[in-house]
Parts: sequence; structure tokens; C-alpha cells
Amino acid sequence: MRPQCEEIIALDLYVLRWWSGVYNKIFDALGRDINVQSIIDDFGELIYREIDYVAEAANAQRFNELYAGMATDVFVPKVYSELTTSKVLTMEWVDGFRLTDSENLAAFELDPKFLVNTLTQCSLRQILENGFFHADPHAGNLLACRDGRLCYLDFGMMSYADRAQRNGFLLLTVHIVNRDWESLTALFQKLGFIPEGTDLKPIAVALEDALPDVLNSQVSEVNFSKVVSKLGDIMYTYPFSLPPFYIAIIRCLGVLEGLAIQVDPQARIVSEAYPYVASRVLTDSQTDLQEALKRLALDPNDGSIRWDRLEGLLDEAQDSKGYDVTAAVDLLSDYLLSSSDLLPQLTTQIVAAADSLGTESLEYIVKAARAIASQDEEGAFSALQSIIGQLDDEDTNIEDDVVAKLEEVLPDPSPSMKRMGRILQLLFSSTTNGGSSTEELMRWVPIFRKLANSPQIQQMSSEILAQLGERALSRTLRAAFGLPPTPLPYSEQSTVTEDTTAPLK
Repeated sequence: MRPQCEEIIALDLYVLRWWSGVYNKIFDALGRDINVQSIIDDFGELIYREIDYVAEAANAQRFNELYAGMATDVFVPKVYSELTTSKVLTMEWVDGFRLTDSENLAAFELDPKFLVNTLTQCSLRQILENGFFHADPHAGNLLACRDGRLCYLDFGMMSYADRAQRNGFLLLTVHIVNRDWESLTALFQKLGFIPEGTDLKPIAVALEDALPDVLNSQVSEVNFSKVVSKLGDIMYTYPFSLPPFYIAIIRCLGVLEGLAIQVDPQARIVSEAYPYVASRVLTDSQTDLQEALKRLALDPNDGSIRWDRLEGLLDEAQDSKGYDVTAAVDLLSDYLLSSSDLLPQLTTQIVAAADSLGTESLEYIVKAARAIASQDEEGAFSALQSIIGQLDDEDTNIEDDVVAKLEEVLPDPSPSMKRMGRILQLLFSSTTNGGSSTEELMRWVPIFRKLANSPQIQQMSSEILAQLGERALSRTLRAAFGLPPTPLPYSEQSTVTEDTTAPLK
């Protein structure tokens, strides 16, 4: 520690705290509940913890146990406790380069995008999963090791988020990405940002008016700093009181995105965070997160499933490390079985979709047969020969190449068929631990057994088969007498429409 460091910090904090008291009185006179002095107090606490090297050594060891121990891409220097005091910190020497040192990164063939992704994913898990996080991830506190690992330095400024705070920030991300302004304002009030009794409607309108300017794009393009800037304008206009803890998180994520953009101009913290957020919403049984899933996947008006949003969540979640699709399906099935209102609606949706899908599939098969039959013999033989050649080539991605060859000949499937195929692909093609196909299938056995033994599902299956049988018989009789098919009721047609109000991609 530098000489007289504590004395200099004490004087600076005294001055800052005195002026913050003046500003508190000004804000009180303006009718604003903003406590600047509490922010300075929290900042002072962080600063004094940062110059306590025994505490920093303990932080480094705890950080190593939580993150470097479970992530092979993260490295924490060893602390020599026997040589450490409150004024001297002794750690392992590390050779490495700053993430912004593009010349040396290129010389040692280190991938900047991989390092940024490691940094972002580790930071998100610190804040949203374990709660113990590095509060100052700027370029000087991070090194790229020659073996490709990301090295964290300086563990003096750490912070902790409890479960309610972690879930709150996670839900903020969900509501902002999905443009759910009423839920966002209600969450602000629940977290203590807005005083009880405040009229939330004007704030929801202000959010709706301000944020689309920065959110009118794909998730991959949303800039965290711009979102925070717009939120800041609203918080200044309305009676917001931002707890100091959230200021620490916002600062941490702002610094993180700033560094990430320096290394990779296309990096966006919201884009990197959303796969993890989606996986937590789909697999975490906590009440708050399940309420978020309900708001995302079910229509608030009639409770029908919004398949496009569910597909979007499943699609985003598969990009998150450690995502377990069987855990997501298990949780979804539990929610399905516990809801007395959802099963009848789901039955109606499945019957409508299956009936429509069955008709479309039959028409598709006929069209496909005609398409193949219409090809000249030479063309058909050439296509078949190409497909057989792809099957014999061990170095080729068989599935993609065969599909590409078939797509040249076959007609386009209907939107319903595409969606059903996509959801099934997301559910059954995801693996979690690189195990064999047999091991992966065995993970589904308990879920299938639970559903098969459920009286609700058995009754639902009987109703679906009965209704589909009635429709098939009706269609056959109407066709026999030359009558047009019966159109689907409007309520059933609405179950397969696209929801474009809140894009997830």
C-alpha cells in the first residue's frame, strides 16, 4: 500500500460526504427521494475494503473456488497467505496481455471474441447465479494468458447480490427485452425503485415512449449503455429512488460492455446475457421466474400458449452453457399438470393444430410426390445419385446436404409444419453433457413416465383422439357428398397465429 493512502481516502470521503448532504437537502426541497449520502457511504465501504489486503486475499480465494474451479477458461492467481498482511498482498506472478492488446493477442493466436465471451458469461454467472461478483472488470484488471485462459486481477472491489436482487435484475432483463412495460414498472416498485402508492401508468407510458428508440432492433443489437441512459432520463423525471446496490451492478455491466466493445465492436451485453436468462426462466422453479415464464409463454387475455415465444425462449436457451433441455421440459410439464385452466385450452390448441397439420401434411405429401414425378428421369436420377454419394461420404455433414438436395425438388412446408418441426428439433436435439444418444434418451424416460401415468394427461389424450376422430369422420363424409370442409372456429385459428409484439431474436 502506498504511504498515507488511508489518510488521503479519508479526507476525500469526508469532502464527498459533506457535499452529498447538501445535495440531499436540495433533492428534499424538490420533493425527490434521492439519498446521495448513502451512495457515498456504500462507495466508501467498498474503498476501505479494497485497501484491506487480508480481505482482498480472502476475496481472491473465494472467487477462485466459485468460478475458476468450475470453469477451465478462467484463472485466478495463487495468493500466498503467509506473506500477506493488511498492507501487503503477495500473489503469483502472471504473464499475460490486456484484452485490448490486439497485437500480442494475434501473435499468440488468442481469439479476442472467445475471451470476451468467457468474460461476459463468467460475469453474468457471478451476478445472476452465485451473487458474489467482481465489481470492477475494467481492462487493467483482466489479462489474457498465453494458454487462452482469462485471468482476473484485483479482488478489492467485490459485491454480493442476494437471491431477491439477482432475480430482480434477471426479471428486469426479461421485461425490457419483451417490451412488457406494465410488468417492468410493477417490478420497479417491488424492488423499491418507486414508492408505494405511486401511479404507475404514466411511468409505463414513459417507458413505452422512450425505450423503443433503443430496443427497436434484434436482441443482438441492443446496447446496454443506451438502455441505461434512457432509463436514467425517466428516473430523473419520475419519483425513482435507485438503491446503491443496483448502481454497483449497472456500473459493472456498463464497464463490462465498454471493454467488450473495445475488443469486439459487435459485442452486446444484452445479447450475451439473454441465452442465460432464457435458460434460467425455463429451468428455475422459483416463483418469480415461473411468473416471468407464464407472462412470456401465455397470452394474458385467454391464457393460450404463444408458441412463437416459447420457441424463441427454447432457441435462445440452447446457446447457454449448462442449459438442460430435459429440466426445462420437466418444469413445463409440472406447470402444465398443476394448471386446471391450461389443459382444456391446450387440448383445443393441439386438436386444431393436429387437424390443420394433418391436412397440410397430406397435401404436402401429395405435392411432394407430384414434384418428384414431374422431374425428368435424368434429373431425378442425378438427385438420387448425389444423395447416395453424400451418404457414402464420411467427411460430409449428411443431414444438411441431404436436406439441401431435397429442398431443390420438394415444395416448401407450411408455416405450421415448420413451427412444429422447429419446436421438436429444439426439444429433442439439445444435449447437455456430450453423452451418447442412449444416455440422452434415458434422461427423458422419467418425464415420459410421469406424463404417461398422469390421469390428467390420460384424459386429455382420450379427448384429443376423440375430437380428431370426429373431425376425420366429418371431413370424410363431407368429401363423400361433395361439400366444402368445415372452417375452423376463430378461437382455434387464433391459437396458431404469430405474436409479433415482442420479438425475442
